[in-house]
Amino acid sequence: MLAEKNTSKALWIRTILIFGAFFIFVQEGLPQCNFSENCRKAYSEIFALRFGEARSLIAAERQSDPHNLVPVYLDNYMDFLRLFIGEEQALFEKLKPGRGMRIRQFEQGLNDSPYYAFLLGEIYLQWAVVRLKFGEYTGAALDMRRAQALFSSNKTRYPSFLVNRMGLGVLQVLVSLVPDNYKWMTGVIGLEGSLEQGMNEIRLVAEYDGGDRITGMYRPQATFFMAFLGVNLQMERKGAIRLLERFRELEPGDQTWSSPLMIYVRAVVMMKNGMNDQALAALQERKSPHTGFPFLYLDYLEGTARLNKLDTGAREYFRCYIRDFRGMNYLRAAYQRLAWISLLEGDTAGYRELMTMASVGGALLVEEDRQAKNDAGSGLIPSPLLLRARLLFDGGYYDLTMKELLNNPLKSSVKTKRDLVEYTYRLGRICQETGKDTRALEYFRLTVERGRSEPCYFASNAAYQAGLLYEKAGAYARADSAYRLCLSIKPSEYRMSIHQKARVALERIRPFQPKT
Repeated sequence: MLAEKNTSKALWIRTILIFGAFFIFVQEGLPQCNFSENCRKAYSEIFALRFGEARSLIAAERQSDPHNLVPVYLDNYMDFLRLFIGEEQALFEKLKPGRGMRIRQFEQGLNDSPYYAFLLGEIYLQWAVVRLKFGEYTGAALDMRRAQALFSSNKTRYPSFLVNRMGLGVLQVLVSLVPDNYKWMTGVIGLEGSLEQGMNEIRLVAEYDGGDRITGMYRPQATFFMAFLGVNLQMERKGAIRLLERFRELEPGDQTWSSPLMIYVRAVVMMKNGMNDQALAALQERKSPHTGFPFLYLDYLEGTARLNKLDTGAREYFRCYIRDFRGMNYLRAAYQRLAWISLLEGDTAGYRELMTMASVGGALLVEEDRQAKNDAGSGLIPSPLLLRARLLFDGGYYDLTMKELLNNPLKSSVKTKRDLVEYTYRLGRICQETGKDTRALEYFRLTVERGRSEPCYFASNAAYQAGLLYEKAGAYARADSAYRLCLSIKPSEYRMSIHQKARVALERIRPFQPKT
């Protein structure tokens, strides 16, 4: 009897061991997420747009650990950047099947770490952004919903996992910026977004100074998001500079500082702060020849920075952009800027010829291209004086701008009502940037009074800029009125971007408004 019990016990233990070994074997054979050294290096190479080096590291990782899912995510990250930067429709169609294949690979893996839901959510989010760019709005909204579900559940399960918060924050910002005519779609599928909350989530990673290597690895990406969004959507132009300085302090020897993506955001931040010469200095840090994926928009950006100081050598940068870029955006705008150079040189015939190209070549997805087409269709030739003033102002050369406006005969340069509206608008903007707020508000009032029924953007943006001045002074009721006035004016130029900023501003000052 005792022998039978011992035999039965031994059989039971052996059965447990067999099943345990089988379970361990199955677990080890399933795909999992491991940010190995190869993967970390590959991620950094991808952010630097050195895709060849990244592919070699990914191949080495697959050979050493065939069950690691991180290379699947890294492949998707490369495809995302190729599509977002290159904007080629044919490449989009070619790479699109990879989306479903990678999602299926993840779904066969082990959901046993915070990286699983984060990386899968990133894949969905990257494809949402790309699909938005290529006009697949319904598919993009569904991908955003899937990403939101993954990031949100991951935050509940792993609240201290910071990089997941970055993904959730980017998604919240993206949803908050959906144009009004597509808000119904996000409401139907249950998407919600807050710009302020999203920025706070991203900030957790951008300002991280702890010892976790993976969170530190994502700091450049988070800094990129924070700086770009801050300088474009919030009263954070100076804050974006401080953020970049903080990144430089945390990463004193990091080569990421001179990567094309970081050069881009540094240049944009400097240009938005009227620091055109510093922006040019950053753009000239580009390695020549650049051996990574071509970021040709940097040519357009450098041409713009050079044109802002009335350097006609900008022509070569716009020509290179038009010649080499195979994507959709800023081609019409590049032709318009070439036309401006001809006008500055006194070549009216050359201006008209180049504006003809702006009327036919390229997409109409970004406001600069739509404006180029509209200007070409109007047949009007800009006042050279006001054009010089506009460019110098955009470069932050405020003293030179004021001299242009005040030291030239007004009657010879201001010939139409639009010219007059632009003239007072330019004076208001110069006063605003040089601390003469009272005079700026008076010029903005004149601009709105004269231009609110005109198709040009000056009146709408003057109301928005007045709102910023009132907000800075803590006069929130007046700021609210100014922002609402901005939204009530319906220009045919730059309406979407101006109104988007006004809506963001109204949301920003809402906590300071009296309760009703």
